[in-house]
Amino acid sequence: MSSQKGYFLSFLENINPVAAYNAKKMEELIFEDPSSSIVKARLFAEEVLNQVFKIDKIEAPYLSSLHEKINYLSREGYIKREIQKSFDTIRLSGNKAAHDGKFNDITEAFKLHKEMYKIGVWFCEVYSSDHLKLPIYDTPKPRENIEDIVQKKILELLGMGTIKPVQDKNVLLSDTEMSEIQKDGNDSVTLTRDLEQGQSYLLRELNRLKDSSQEAIENASQFSKFKDYLHVNRKIQEDLESILESNHHREKGNLILLCGSVGDGKSHLLAYLKEKKPGIINEYSLLNDATESISPNKNAMETLEELLKEFSDEKIEESTEKIILAINMGVLHNFINMEHSEYSFKKLKSFVNNSDLFTQNVTSHFCDETFDLLSFADYHSFELTESGPLSSFYSSLLERIFTSSQHNPFYLALKEDENNEVDTMIHENYRFMQNKIVQSQVVQVIIKTIVKQKLVISARAFLNFIADILIPDENQSTKSLTQLQFLELSLPNLMFNRAERSTILEAVSQLDPIHSRSVYIDHLVVELNTLNDWSKSISEYISDHTSKAWLKPFDKSSLTDQSANLFFEAFIRITFLTNKDFSSKIEEKSYMKYLENLYYFNIGDKRKIKQFYDEVKTTIFKWKGSPKKEYIFLNKPNEKYRLAQKMNLRPNIKHLEVNNRDVLEAFKSSIVLAYDGIDGDNIFLEIDYPLFQLLAKVHEGYRPNKKDEEDAIKFVEIIEKLMSLGDKKKEMLVYFPNDNRFYMIKRDDFGAIVFERE
Repeated sequence: MSSQKGYFLSFLENINPVAAYNAKKMEELIFEDPSSSIVKARLFAEEVLNQVFKIDKIEAPYLSSLHEKINYLSREGYIKREIQKSFDTIRLSGNKAAHDGKFNDITEAFKLHKEMYKIGVWFCEVYSSDHLKLPIYDTPKPRENIEDIVQKKILELLGMGTIKPVQDKNVLLSDTEMSEIQKDGNDSVTLTRDLEQGQSYLLRELNRLKDSSQEAIENASQFSKFKDYLHVNRKIQEDLESILESNHHREKGNLILLCGSVGDGKSHLLAYLKEKKPGIINEYSLLNDATESISPNKNAMETLEELLKEFSDEKIEESTEKIILAINMGVLHNFINMEHSEYSFKKLKSFVNNSDLFTQNVTSHFCDETFDLLSFADYHSFELTESGPLSSFYSSLLERIFTSSQHNPFYLALKEDENNEVDTMIHENYRFMQNKIVQSQVVQVIIKTIVKQKLVISARAFLNFIADILIPDENQSTKSLTQLQFLELSLPNLMFNRAERSTILEAVSQLDPIHSRSVYIDHLVVELNTLNDWSKSISEYISDHTSKAWLKPFDKSSLTDQSANLFFEAFIRITFLTNKDFSSKIEEKSYMKYLENLYYFNIGDKRKIKQFYDEVKTTIFKWKGSPKKEYIFLNKPNEKYRLAQKMNLRPNIKHLEVNNRDVLEAFKSSIVLAYDGIDGDNIFLEIDYPLFQLLAKVHEGYRPNKKDEEDAIKFVEIIEKLMSLGDKKKEMLVYFPNDNRFYMIKRDDFGAIVFERE
């Protein structure tokens, strides 16, 4: 359809750019790949719903599935029935496209296109303050000749290849004529040479990394050769294999719970084992994404009750059923705590509660005679070490893509393009990413977004991110590019300057080194501004040959202010990605300090833990204010006099376990402190990175304002709980700021109230 900016639902761009982008991609894919188009429609719906929760500040932590979110918003009156139907239509079709590899119905995609328009108009009318003239609905139009599309689809269905590029379009190439196949030692296809002259094999291969690709669709029952090549073993996979091997051929029933959240890799893991280890997993029925109802007469929980009836209290003793259930933690929490209609699940509930899945403890694997539980929440995509975080997972994925190996289809594509003299910025960016230091820096940036913004970045999301930073919108030959275009289309610029394309890129843009407050960056900028010859600075800061070539043609005299800014920004970003010494110097101290303490708490290092408890105690007293040692103010500073009580915090570490491993793969992602409460109960204080950063500022003397208190509302609530443990019932200190006088109110040995000056 046409709109003000020329693409589907572009009027959403200012209020929800990610949703607008997914809508655009949905329409682009509708004729070429209806299944991927439908998946994009589902991503669009999810993004709109997430924005509704964000704008309306809706707190609902256990609403993990799209189904639950739609129902909640409908039930609470946020969306009307008609809009709910549109969301549900997209949700159901999206699920089918994601989990049924044969589902590729273009008529279904057309239907979702119209439902997306309804949702887009509703969202704009309700949540936009702009007075836009919304375009009327129009069906999507093909970008190429419909006859060519039909022929292409027929050939794909017949499995006969492509149309031969000669005068007669109806002549088909045989398999031998169509392509030259190169195989590795395992007889797996690595590169198919079937493109026309001038087309890029590297672009084709990198496009397979995008979430719009057919390869992006996760299905627990399918595992392609491409996914096999990119597969990286993880600790949770090893643990699941160990469980399956130990239960091999057992006669008694077994329920394995794979607990996690959306997009953490449950489907991929099951598909991999089904392909690679069929002997141990085929004994099990696989229930994946069991949050959807499979019966029109039953809701999701009733369906789950039926599927798990063999593990109910009534049948569990006689059960021989074997099931692997991949389930979101919120759904599991709701299931074990609800009243069931036909069966009871007290034994399952007791097992889950005993596993500490919903507590502060690390629960990677827990088991008893019948049940096994693996929690994705405590297996992370990166590891903790004393010297900083690492990610063997992301690093291994990059190794798969950028290694110079004859078994790497991406590298073979690069070489094929070089032989054919096809060279674009995609090839420049690929060669830049072959630098091991650049790969390491990209991984560290991704880890930082996870820690700072609590993103869940699956393998699929990470691969899409890599495609985004490699592939610019304009794919011209390098021969036709100006030197400024080299910088504009280079990976460092695409990585930090494309916030509108995805949630990950939006988070990464906030870590752009050009915004870092550092004397080292100031020094570099001053140096570039004062020197006429930049070649010495380029050689001093940058050792990477590819990016050096991007910068060397420039000199100060030839640049305008605007182009000079582009050069400076590119220089800083390239230096950050290629020079580890420079990047370590501009790193935020609070970030590294947080990761250090997170590591110490997860290994149970008592000396380091005590030091952090002391720092937090000092910070709590500074947050509230303290007139003298061990006393903390009870009321606000704008009153005529201040009341203070003596407060002795009693920390404990009973919730922590000693772990002697140098590299932690399973750990709690936040620092959890505990204090003795009333009647032996613990008061837990959970500190994530944003709170840690704020507390570090307060510790250095910063006074928190109202916004800080609103942002750290849970911390404020914990302080109030701790304040209730003080000695105000025994004594209180009264402070008069104007006169700087102190008085003590307390009870004497006979219970009488005494008021005396300090």
